[in-house]
Amino acid sequence: MSSTIQELNIETKSSEDFPMVAQYLNKEIPQIFIKEDDRTSFIKKIEMENNCYEVPRTMDIVSAIEITGKFERGSTIADIYSKIKSIDIEIGGEIITRIYLQNNICEITANNYFYTIYIPLDNILYNTGFIPVIALKFHKIKIHIIHYNGYSGEYDFYLLGAALNSDIRRIYLEKPMQLLFKDFYKYDGVIHGNQLKIVNELGRGMNSTNMISSIYFNFEVNIRSRLKYIELKTGNNRSITIIPLSQIRYINDYQFIIDRFYYKTFLYNTVVIEFGLTYPFYEINFSMITTNYNILAIEDGFGEKVFKNLCRSISCDNTYGYDKIPENIYQEKVVPRADMICAISHAEFEEGKERIICGVCFSSFRKDSIEMWFNSKEKRLCPCCREEDSEWWYF
Repeated sequence: MSSTIQELNIETKSSEDFPMVAQYLNKEIPQIFIKEDDRTSFIKKIEMENNCYEVPRTMDIVSAIEITGKFERGSTIADIYSKIKSIDIEIGGEIITRIYLQNNICEITANNYFYTIYIPLDNILYNTGFIPVIALKFHKIKIHIIHYNGYSGEYDFYLLGAALNSDIRRIYLEKPMQLLFKDFYKYDGVIHGNQLKIVNELGRGMNSTNMISSIYFNFEVNIRSRLKYIELKTGNNRSITIIPLSQIRYINDYQFIIDRFYYKTFLYNTVVIEFGLTYPFYEINFSMITTNYNILAIEDGFGEKVFKNLCRSISCDNTYGYDKIPENIYQEKVVPRADMICAISHAEFEEGKERIICGVCFSSFRKDSIEMWFNSKEKRLCPCCREEDSEWWYF
């Protein structure tokens, strides 16, 4: 086992946040602390306008968000998930992070009459634990509650924050800083088979602080009844670690969260999740939310904010780990066969569509046809030469 895989195995089981990554972060993004003696903490109720709350300038820092609402008769915490889509934090007209309730960032408590959603910002902001309102003096800070299907809730909204003493206030007003914050990405798609490739997209690549710390899944089928384990792999299908059922937190039969994921995407830009199933998926709809990290750089209270990498998105692909066939092998082995149709469906290959090629007999297949064959056999068996787990390429 390579040292990289050993490190990832250790990190996945660790009870501390990013033990290896912390060494890098402490050098590049220093921790920012404010002593209790240097601040006066208080709670402030904020009035809502169109489900939007603007952080008042009487606060120098915001350390937590609290939302309290009334329960309808017979409601449960699951009903909150179905009404509140996300809680968005906006700075200077841009959404810097979109918080989803499912990702274990929010602490939700309830009784028969009321519920409370508590969001401690030390769960979101890695190196500060608070939003430095004073350092963003000329940029409005807003918090939006986004609902499903036009639902309009009634809430009491509170900010937990502090005013700084004059000396500390002056330092943070003029001090450049970088905030490392959790960033959440939601993806809706369709899965067939048992593999899912997660691709983080940022122009030509990721920066060195990008990492995934947890993943939430919601399937349209009962996943609890068919899931046996989850295996993490690199983009070239090499095993990283296996996550047993004991490390999977179910919300209900259809939803679960992988916590303590700690996958460093600066080691591999692609994560392949292989589901160990009693029987494979076949055209199943799912939703996925990943918890990542991103950077907000602040020049000073009088200057401009600088957002880094907010254009990043996440996409998924059902894959069996194909690599692009080398040009010399394609010309030598595939071209002479002059295959014009798929060896399974006998349909012609469409221009611009990938064809999948067996690495033993070099037969060509349409992607949907060969993957349906793989799913039916529950293994990568070539229907022509009957070789199992040979190398497979795409062109």
